[in-house]
Amino acid sequence: MRLHLALISSALIFSSGAVAQTSDISTLKNKLKPWQPSEVSLKDDQLMIVIPANNIDDESYNAIISSGVCSPIWTKDASANYLKKIKAINVTNKFKASGYSFENPLTTCNEMGKLMDKPARAMLFGNTHIFKGGE
Repeated sequence: MRLHLALISSALIFSSGAVAQTSDISTLKNKLKPWQPSEVSLKDDQLMIVIPANNIDDESYNAIISSGVCSPIWTKDASANYLKKIKAINVTNKFKASGYSFENPLTTCNEMGKLMDKPARAMLFGNTHIFKGGE
């Protein structure tokens, strides 16, 4: 009986995590429409956002993160679990060869929301590293 309850509990915990991450993808697809991503996908604890461009510059990356990724947190348009289990968001070019990796997105977005533009941008890039395909 205990094993049965443990299995049911484990299944419920796993399914709620999967639902939360599916919700993250759905929210992001909606918020990222202006950039027309060719892919928004999840692998383990990392999200991949593929933008149909040869290169991603600093300005585009800043806009994608600020207006696309973080805005649902600031406007309370996302579920309470939005980005909770995500460790990094990789924003890449159409070849998935280069771009940026945004680390600790939930914590960083929350902190950025308390700051003015320049300090928020500094915080964003302080929690970003260059993404090279194959990472």
